[in-house]
Amino acid sequence: MELRVNQKKLIMQVTKRTRRQEYRLKQRELIDASPIMVKKFPRLKSLKSLLEYYDAAGITKNGEMKCKLNVEFARSALWFACPGGECVGGDFDLSQPLAKAVAGCQKIVTGELRCMGTRKRADREQVPCQTLLRYTLNLTYD
Repeated sequence: MELRVNQKKLIMQVTKRTRRQEYRLKQRELIDASPIMVKKFPRLKSLKSLLEYYDAAGITKNGEMKCKLNVEFARSALWFACPGGECVGGDFDLSQPLAKAVAGCQKIVTGELRCMGTRKRADREQVPCQTLLRYTLNLTYD
């Protein structure tokens, strides 16, 4: 919110959120409502992830991210944003692969997910995002 004073008038401008911002806020609420990892998965000692982002064809690598999650504080909804700047409604939810891995005491889990969001082309036509995520989860247990 921006507040400007124009001599004797008080003008208040409210900036409208984009569809992407609204989507991210809803996702954040879902994540924050999920239990802490250590409570949901008491045997899980540590979790590391490698995320590699590819174009829709799965050939060109557009980036990667490595992270080590602190299971004492991280939420059990394991969700990562799509790197596409205009992507709305997609992203990558690794909560199910994580839960399945912990249930089976797996130490390494690999897989692929497609972003199911949409983005606008230069001509403003909505097209599927289809960014490909290849992930590896490394888990250790007590």
